[in-house]
Amino acid sequence: MKNTQSNQKLYQLFTAEALTEIGDVFYYVALITYASQLANSSLAISLVTTLEFIPPVFSIVIGPLADKLRNKTKVSMIVNIIQCVLYIINGLLFFKFQKWMLFSLCLIINFVSDTLGIITQEMEPIILKKLSPKISYEKKYGWVSAIAQSFSMGGKFLGGILLTLLNNHYIFMSFINAATFGCAAVALALIGNVIVQDEIHENEEDKKSSALEGVKFLKNNPKVRFIVILLSNINIVLAPILPIAYILLANKEIYTPVNYSMSVSLLTAIDSLASILGPTFGLRLFKDKKALINSVMVGSIFSLTFCLSIFARNIYVLMLTLFLASFFIGATIPLLFGGIIKNVPETKIGSVNGVIDTLLAITPPLSTFVFSSSVQYVSAFINILILSIFSGLIILIIIRNRKNLF
Repeated sequence: MKNTQSNQKLYQLFTAEALTEIGDVFYYVALITYASQLANSSLAISLVTTLEFIPPVFSIVIGPLADKLRNKTKVSMIVNIIQCVLYIINGLLFFKFQKWMLFSLCLIINFVSDTLGIITQEMEPIILKKLSPKISYEKKYGWVSAIAQSFSMGGKFLGGILLTLLNNHYIFMSFINAATFGCAAVALALIGNVIVQDEIHENEEDKKSSALEGVKFLKNNPKVRFIVILLSNINIVLAPILPIAYILLANKEIYTPVNYSMSVSLLTAIDSLASILGPTFGLRLFKDKKALINSVMVGSIFSLTFCLSIFARNIYVLMLTLFLASFFIGATIPLLFGGIIKNVPETKIGSVNGVIDTLLAITPPLSTFVFSSSVQYVSAFINILILSIFSGLIILIIIRNRKNLF
């Protein structure tokens, strides 16, 4: 009976995750669409997309704050209620303001909500660990990851349809987003209390330096530090490859039997599908004590294969290697985070997770910008060669440091 109740609480967490994800995606689609109808729409769209990337950068500061808050589910519930109220206010603004003034206020509210949401994001790992302890953290993380990917992908499609059916009445999308946060708050309330006891600080200096607690922990823990570096490097390699492939497709340097937009849609769909299937089913392929090292090796090899497949200049080869790389990396990520959770004290999980989230917020966009923009000056294939060499070096580093993955 206790296991049944514990699993039910886990499903309630999944429900909260799904609701907030789809609400955010719906509102993002609405905000982008509204921005496209403004004068100087290119600036408006740029502001929306840029501000979406900024809140996760604050994770390194918010993570330690999340560690200090003892009742994780209660705080997460309060954050969701505040976000619900923010989007109700956002909807009411449509009755008073118009055009750029309305857009600016909506943008500010969305930014504040996304930044508050980082608090919930940094608490989720410890909540996930505490609920249904008999289920491995890796499996639970895989499920959450698959849910987030599924609702993000489905939300973009459904959001466009819903906006069309509502005749572009953006006020309703704001209230729908408010409702999703309200329902998520109810789901978190049903979970009950997830409390983490504070550690006793040795001295006042520890309290003062807590803002950098995650960085300090990584500095003193080579095993966790290696996993974090590995996560960042995998993202550095994989992030720019698809954008470069899109450029090559536009320049007709990769064979494809369909038009450009269809080719891009196919690759995007395959990447999203594999990213959902990997955490859901790929974990079953890696078991026992060697699961982490085996998954990392297989994922890295297929990442290198994906890089090299660009040289085939054939979309069929690209689709196959993309699916395999995304699938096995999707299976590897939960195992990497599982390795982190096993080696980090509960009272420092938010701090360490904050450092990771900040790195993952910065490195993929930066890598994509550097490699995709440089194709104006250097051949795209030279960039792919550089990424392939980097990917090969990651494999060698993994082999040399494999003791950190057991």
